[in-house]
Amino acid sequence: MYNLSGNVLQRTISKAFPGKAAATIAEILFLLFVGAFAVTLHAKLRIPMHLPGRQGLIFMALIVMAASMSQFKFASSITCIGASGLLFFNVLGFDDPFMPLNYFLLGVVLDLCFYFFKTTKPNIFLFALAGGIAWMSIPLFRLIEMNITGFPFKSLINGAFYSFSSHYVFGFAGALLGAGIIKASFKNQNK
Repeated sequence: MYNLSGNVLQRTISKAFPGKAAATIAEILFLLFVGAFAVTLHAKLRIPMHLPGRQGLIFMALIVMAASMSQFKFASSITCIGASGLLFFNVLGFDDPFMPLNYFLLGVVLDLCFYFFKTTKPNIFLFALAGGIAWMSIPLFRLIEMNITGFPFKSLINGAFYSFSSHYVFGFAGALLGAGIIKASFKNQNK
């Protein structure tokens, strides 16, 4: 079909959105959903093991997988906005009032790590390193918040070093898992 100037009309998925805009909106909604799903899993799998940061294994795996599948440079931030949005309304029963802010900042730190660790060829180790640093930023933010507001955080009871190191280990392992799954799936897809 042609328009009045004689040019071919652009094909669209729907009459409301052009094809590229619909794909962009769908990708943003997917990232927001993954963030909300990751924090919902975090809430439902709360097992009292007294290991600070253990939820980073699943959370960082999902965030890194979503970010590596996305075309956006700031995909981790968008995904963590989905998590923060759900946490903001406190429907999951967390008692940390700063959790939405911490999870948003986690996404920003992860995107900054991805930016600084950017290489020509994706490296699973760098994804894992970025995930460990980003997840380790949570106790850093909590330490700052605790010193400013006096709000006590259970994860800092055994000392800051234990909290920092356990968060790093679980964030590293989760990001390694997520990046490994993506790499394996793309490797199998290319065969």
